[in-house]
Amino acid sequence: MTSTFLPLRLVVALAASALAASGLGAQTLRVAAWGSYDGVTNSPDWSAAGTQLTLSAARGDAAWVAGERLGRFGETDLIGRIGGVLHPGPRWWITLEAGTAAPPAFMPKNSWEADVTSLVTRRASLGLAYRRWNYPVGAVDIVTPHVTIQTAKLSWDLRVPVSRNASERTDAAFSLRATTTQTSRVSVWVLAAAGRESFVVGTAPTAQVRSLETITGAAGLRYDAGSGVMLKIDGNVVRSRPVLSRRGVAVGIEKHL
Repeated sequence: MTSTFLPLRLVVALAASALAASGLGAQTLRVAAWGSYDGVTNSPDWSAAGTQLTLSAARGDAAWVAGERLGRFGETDLIGRIGGVLHPGPRWWITLEAGTAAPPAFMPKNSWEADVTSLVTRRASLGLAYRRWNYPVGAVDIVTPHVTIQTAKLSWDLRVPVSRNASERTDAAFSLRATTTQTSRVSVWVLAAAGRESFVVGTAPTAQVRSLETITGAAGLRYDAGSGVMLKIDGNVVRSRPVLSRRGVAVGIEKHL
């Protein structure tokens, strides 16, 4: 990565100092790594590989730093992200994250995200997220109300992103995800999504923010391998019009230290 990103040791040290200074007690470190590959119709295939370090406190607060290499449209972007979760009360969570790519070919040159979520009943939460992607060809603003409901066997997560892009067009979509625990070690999830999404097509200097009509189906599996290790595998199929229909697979691993 370039000098745009904060040194990894410095970020982890700052996160640890902030959590320790807040009097949150013992912290735990989680290391995650992932990779994915998508076959794209009438376009070079996509790929991704990344890693993230997360420092968590017993109360629920956390801080993280991540780096990722993305390949799309025959080009490569390196991105970095830093963020955190604040848990100021038993019913509230506040998430903040910032990211950058230098120099960006197809990703935002910088991005910002904030999410506020509240537990409204013992089994339901409501939240509102705001994200801004500052692409070289123009900004995209996304507001996403979301609700999560836990039933006896399933956890349901509904999200409705509404985006406003540089062409002053407003797009809206939805996604519904259901997660269930199969055994003490295995959980699975399925997702369905549809709508119009603001998406950058191509690379600088000819890239454009376009509104794509998408229908998505996805599923994944989580396996607790023991000793603090979690294995992940996901698959997705996206029908996108007029461009960028794709299907892909992603794998990941997490380790608690």
